Amino acid sequence: MLVKNTFVPGVFVPYKLIFKNELYNIIDLEKKFIIRGYTIQTVDKQIDMVFIKNSHPNANPKTGEFCIPNSLREHTICTSSKNILELILCCFNLDDCYFTPWDEIKYKRQEV
Repeated sequence: MLVKNTFVPGVFVPYKLIFKNELYNIIDLEKKFIIRGYTIQTVDKQIDMVFIKNSHPNANPKTGEFCIPNSLREHTICTSSKNILELILCCFNLDDCYFTPWDEIKYKRQEV
């Protein structure tokens, strides 16, 4: 079993929020939520876990492990898998999260 950690640099600003299956635009948020890179852990070249150092409702506050869908674990690190990860990182899924940052963000319901 080959385990490898790969750091992906970049700045990722969350701009979407899901709550009660409704979509919202994040219009302002605390700087602590701006993601400055992330680490992908692979096992035998397949994505296993993702870690961030920033605060995010979908990351374990103690370990930094970010929740990813199981289907992503079938992928290797490539441009498309990184694009999917970055879209997920830029969204707060408050239907399934470790905490809710209501007092630290401003948001507006997305018009259909």
